[in-house]
Amino acid sequence: MTERKKRSPTLMERRVRRIVNARSVVLGLALTFFGLSFVGAIGIRLVDEQNFPTFGSAVWWALQTVTTVGYGDVVPTTGLGRFVGGIEMVIGVSFISFLTAGVTSAVIRRGEAAGEEAERERRDSELQTIVEGLTEIRQAITDLERRLAK
Repeated sequence: MTERKKRSPTLMERRVRRIVNARSVVLGLALTFFGLSFVGAIGIRLVDEQNFPTFGSAVWWALQTVTTVGYGDVVPTTGLGRFVGGIEMVIGVSFISFLTAGVTSAVIRRGEAAGEEAERERRDSELQTIVEGLTEIRQAITDLERRLAK
């Protein structure tokens, strides 16, 4: 039974995976921000109809709040509206914090992976040098044995 040798991905395959993963992350983040904003807009529209007479104004406020921009042009004035706003702010700040931590972690992992790859290549090179040296030594011993046998 032959054992399959695991093929390492080519440079092009690694690049494609990185692009696909980056696009997926960006799309996921954008959809999450819009989802949080949409939920916040629905909540603020339901609890503070006086300050948010249209769903559009509620979405505008929610987008500002969840992204921590907060222009202040539209604000909730009722207690329940401020409560919804507070939840939206905490979720927005938390989400941005987790995003920052995730990006930082990914950058550190890539750096470590590059360092590990360089170390592995260095060890492989040293091992190859040792193997070549041993081969030369074996050849020299064989030559000496042949000379002594004469």
